[in-house]
Amino acid sequence: RIILAEDSTCRCYCSRGECRFSISPLVVYLVVRDMDWSALSVELRDFPLRYAIASLLIFSVATAVRAYRWQVLFVGEKVPLHRLLLVQNAGIGLNSLSPIRLISEAAQYVLLTLRYQVKKESVAATLGVQRVLDFVISALLLGIGFILLPGLKGFALYILGAEFLAILSLLAIPAIIWFGARPGLARVPMLASTAASLRRLLQARLKLTWSFLLTLIYWLILGLAAWVLAYGMGIEISLLLATLLVIATLTFVALVPSLPASIGTFEFAAYYLLTAFGVGPMEALGYALALHAILFLPPILVALLVMISWTLKKRAKEAGAPATGESPPVSSA
Repeated sequence: RIILAEDSTCRCYCSRGECRFSISPLVVYLVVRDMDWSALSVELRDFPLRYAIASLLIFSVATAVRAYRWQVLFVGEKVPLHRLLLVQNAGIGLNSLSPIRLISEAAQYVLLTLRYQVKKESVAATLGVQRVLDFVISALLLGIGFILLPGLKGFALYILGAEFLAILSLLAIPAIIWFGARPGLARVPMLASTAASLRRLLQARLKLTWSFLLTLIYWLILGLAAWVLAYGMGIEISLLLATLLVIATLTFVALVPSLPASIGTFEFAAYYLLTAFGVGPMEALGYALALHAILFLPPILVALLVMISWTLKKRAKEAGAPATGESPPVSSA
């Protein structure tokens, strides 16, 4: 058995942030170097499929709640829920496939403004507020977990970092509004319009309160999906720990350079946290693989379907262009 918390190399790469390239090969090696593959194959052979399906269904409910939260944040504009659900998952899926993990919001912005003609300033403002809400709720839940779960004492620096990031994100909103109102910068149309949208959104207190609660509900439902999977695999963790596991793992893979779909880094983060709470290596790795598939495959499939659909429509449009583009015959009369 290996306990990654005792590996100084692991701490160097995770806490100091000195690696500038993909560390997936390294973290995969750290996890599997002493792994009993026969025991892992037994763990996966006895995989509880019905619990995985239940976890996937719960995850689907969480994604619907997340899309509904986005819809709530639009002020003076009604965007269909199914459209937001599609765009949000397509953006997340494209972000997972990309080697640069900074395109989720950018992809959603492009899809919603160019494809569906939603106002640019409204999309930019709501995307930013969504990210702030996620940071704040994540930091809040991590703080609660730090108080209630003694096993998290060793992660104090990571939790403080999350709290600091949440505070910075909160300060970014009034900063954008302030800069957007400056005489010189107000001439930048996108900045000024986005600042105006943020100002209107901050005045909609009921929408903000409801979106805050929806964000909390979203993360708790996501934690429930992780807990159901753990229960089916015989891993005894609390709902709070399952929720914090999802938060910590998704935050880790978003910040650390890795292969597409966070292959290796996701398993490492989940494995590291679970073994720190006494879960066996084989159970931890099997669970990490299953949870990775549940959280990442659906958005990736949505992104692929969207790209295939739009490619086919574009080709069909290009194929029909010569026929529709012909000028009408000129009468000889």
